[in-house]
Amino acid sequence: DVADIAEPIVKNTVKLTMAIGEAATAAVPFTRFMPLISEIANVLNEIVEIVQAAEHNKRTCEALLQRVHAAELAVFDLRIPRNDNKDFFVNNNYLYLQNLVNVITNIKKFAKEISQMNTLMKHLKAKSVEKTFKELCKEFDNWINLLSFTILVKEKIRAEDEAEQLKSDQDDINKYLIEMGVDVQEIGTDVKELKGKFSSMVLNIYTMNNKMEKLIDEQNKSSIRKDTNNFEINQKKIDSIFTERHTLVFSNYKETHDQRNKGRITRYLDIKNEAREFAFKNISDLEDKNSIRNQVTIFKEFQDWPNIIKFYGLAYDENKSYLVTEWADFGNLREFYTAHERRIDETLKLRISLDIARGLNFLRSVGIVHRDIRSKSILITVNDTAKLANFKLSRHASGPTTNQKENIERVRYCAPELLDRAPNFKYDHKCEVYSFGILLWEIAEMKLPYQEHDDILNITEL
Repeated sequence: DVADIAEPIVKNTVKLTMAIGEAATAAVPFTRFMPLISEIANVLNEIVEIVQAAEHNKRTCEALLQRVHAAELAVFDLRIPRNDNKDFFVNNNYLYLQNLVNVITNIKKFAKEISQMNTLMKHLKAKSVEKTFKELCKEFDNWINLLSFTILVKEKIRAEDEAEQLKSDQDDINKYLIEMGVDVQEIGTDVKELKGKFSSMVLNIYTMNNKMEKLIDEQNKSSIRKDTNNFEINQKKIDSIFTERHTLVFSNYKETHDQRNKGRITRYLDIKNEAREFAFKNISDLEDKNSIRNQVTIFKEFQDWPNIIKFYGLAYDENKSYLVTEWADFGNLREFYTAHERRIDETLKLRISLDIARGLNFLRSVGIVHRDIRSKSILITVNDTAKLANFKLSRHASGPTTNQKENIERVRYCAPELLDRAPNFKYDHKCEVYSFGILLWEIAEMKLPYQEHDDILNITEL
């Protein structure tokens, strides 16, 4: 009989439903909730730091911060168990709160990624900023509703304001990319797409540089320990990871009599096309050839960026080694304004300044600092285009040299905190901004900074 069969099934289903209900409302010790409540507060503090350091999408990050802050306020009263909140500490709410913490952690990760260009690029390439933002907000709202925090949280959040903040940030990003010289194509009314290789180039260089820095750090530690074997192992790792060949055939180039930097840099021509000019920089025996080769691996990736000098590779002639780069028709910036003072007007000064800013912004987007921003590190090529050169890629390359004149030159552009040589001080892009500011003064005045001073201590104390 169907009824006889169905009766025990119905009874079991009812029992199961009751058991599930009882499990869901089963009390959970307050002490198990505390780590989750504390974690929300911790993540909130981390997001505050992300917002403070944000270079892009600051409004969007602030909107996400506001959501997490609202959640933190909602759980704040739960820190002290009382009679009026004891019903909250049940199994269901424990699971819901766990999920809310997971969403908030994902919000922090997303905010961190979209606040800096090097990690934002993958979202721009996939056009996923708005989509991910909305998905996170939807998840957040879901767990807030299940926790019955809706009234408390909704007072702090306005979806219309969030949409406006998101749109404003997207517009700012597009303006920023256009000002940098990146080709941006508009599709429809709001969606815009990066054209060309820019996004792929940024992601590729950022990844390569991170790997390279870790391996070079291991090399430096081996060098300090005088562990030659481990040093060579790390160099082999670098060579195996960055397999691209960058050795040029010396016989494919013809030497000219045009020289700079006391004969250290010579202009060479491509024997098959003499319109192509190259700068061959002699690498002395005192320089670390492994380090230069490692750096060229990264520098070659810059070739598609118009405000960074092109690196072609290394060339060898018997016992001589050369770093081969693009030839700069007018030499460095100081040589340029000294020799061509009369034709440098305000428009050209502004254009040169913009070229340098674009180069520095690009380096910032791929997570690289130049470490030697000064007029001698800016080369002027055909059409008066300014390009960054003379990189000091290694994080250990910003210290003093044995060349006193060279040290004085660098001190003129150094940030005060770098001159103080405080322990554990880390050179970063803020130091570059200061150096760029000094460089802007030099471009405006066409004078050497602090030219009346030739003593390092005097310049340091100014």
